[in-house]
Amino acid sequence: MLKWLSIVCSMMYVLATTNMAEVLKVPLFVEHLMEYEGNFAEFVMEHYDNHKEDSDWDTDQKLPFINPPIVLTVNAQLPELIFHIEKPKEITIPQKNSTYQEKNFPSLCLSRIFQPPRLS
Repeated sequence: MLKWLSIVCSMMYVLATTNMAEVLKVPLFVEHLMEYEGNFAEFVMEHYDNHKEDSDWDTDQKLPFINPPIVLTVNAQLPELIFHIEKPKEITIPQKNSTYQEKNFPSLCLSRIFQPPRLS
């Protein structure tokens, strides 16, 4: 049961992500592989890695994913972005005069940890 489920899921993925015309060429791929004198890796390397024109060139051009059609072409142009950096305006903050005046405190207050604030 698990084997069939994995096969069905794999087929759904392949059919959803590839062009159907290329999937229909798989029997031709298998037939051409059976006629080939060599193993699978040699077949793929010869036919899909910079294939040179040979006696069965017409059959080779019908293999799947040799000449896949361009299904969707997207032409996107990004808008031109212009940034204007303005000079920041000078902000002046008026300073308030302090109304605190230091007074002479008794020595008892100065000897404690908590003392009143002092101006420096």
